[in-house]
Amino acid sequence: MLPQLGSQAYHLGVRLAASFGVAKARKWVQGRDAISDKLDEITRSRQADQKLIWLHAASLGEFEQGAPVLKRIRNEYPEHFLVVSFFSPSGYEARKDYPDVDAVLYLAEDNTKDAKSWVARLNPQLAIFVKYEFWPAHLNALLQAAIPTVLIAGSFRPEQPFFHWYGGAWRKMLAGFDKIMVQTEADAELLRGIDLPGPQITVAGDPRIDRTIQLANDLFEDDILANFSQDYRCLLAGSVWPPDVAILLDLLAELPEDWRLIVAPHDLKEDQIQTWTDEFGAIRYTSLQNGSAQSGRHKVLMLDTIGILSRAYRYADLAYVGGGFKTGLHNTLEPMAYNLPVIFGPHYHKFPEAVATVSNGGSFSVENEQELKDIFKFLQADQNYKTAVSAIRVYKNGAMDATERTFKSLQPYLQVTQD
Repeated sequence: MLPQLGSQAYHLGVRLAASFGVAKARKWVQGRDAISDKLDEITRSRQADQKLIWLHAASLGEFEQGAPVLKRIRNEYPEHFLVVSFFSPSGYEARKDYPDVDAVLYLAEDNTKDAKSWVARLNPQLAIFVKYEFWPAHLNALLQAAIPTVLIAGSFRPEQPFFHWYGGAWRKMLAGFDKIMVQTEADAELLRGIDLPGPQITVAGDPRIDRTIQLANDLFEDDILANFSQDYRCLLAGSVWPPDVAILLDLLAELPEDWRLIVAPHDLKEDQIQTWTDEFGAIRYTSLQNGSAQSGRHKVLMLDTIGILSRAYRYADLAYVGGGFKTGLHNTLEPMAYNLPVIFGPHYHKFPEAVATVSNGGSFSVENEQELKDIFKFLQADQNYKTAVSAIRVYKNGAMDATERTFKSLQPYLQVTQD
């Protein structure tokens, strides 16, 4: 009851925000108002005897964890009808035309009536949830309909309600899953500690790692990045916010002559980019790209474009990933795919790959300017740098093949649905 009351209160709050003109909330409401039509489209598009697999992701980041598994299902079972739902507008807008599935739509609101209608009309043969999406009304509707329900890339922390005396209603949600696949052994130990009566618990890893490594192996060349980093060692600071920029500016004053810095803002607001360009004494990537500026003796390149950050790390020797001074660290797997040691702020404990590599010495968390300078100096020592690179490789090699482990764990459900 408590989790469902919480989700309903959240939905009410979003609708209230939409009524006041909040753009993201309005998209959320508009998307849900169109759900019935979307479900009708799915019914028309789907053959009468075609088996449907439904994957739900909160947003884009969670979808990227599920996407390699969807692709594997598509390749192995091309006859199945694949549906993806999103909670957030950002995920939906980014992947509404995703080519490897048959339909993309918003998840219905989490109340008993809408959830029952959703499950009845969609009628999936398997429901897959990603990471930490727990919508009680939908999970209950799936349980009542006896539809196999699986969590993949699950991630859990001791402070969550499941693991406290008051968490009975939350534990009941987990018990409704047939199988829970988690990212780490620590996740599995947390779940085993609460003696869930229902689901089988397995450690399968994070499929996003395989996808990231594959992208890193794809051919990519960029003359601007190559020329800027040529003959220098390079620190690439990706997805940075103002708190990240503040400590990077302090580091710049002590950056050795044989180093260059690439700064990639998370938010491409023109006024902010220009301010940072001036503060760093940087040259802008787009200025070099359009010929309005010539490459000179700049020590800093402002990567003021989208779509290439994940591949730009191949031109770096060391990575700094932003967001760790706010509530959400950005993608550390992208630089790890290139075996780069990674530095980030103090708020990283929700991200298993960050926790694991801090523990093994491949990544480093800093809380202020001085700690950043100390870690940077530490990594100037050749042996320290090689040790950190080796630690990243060890983590990466151990984490690979999560997609295959997840797919094999799903196969019994997929094979059953062929009958």
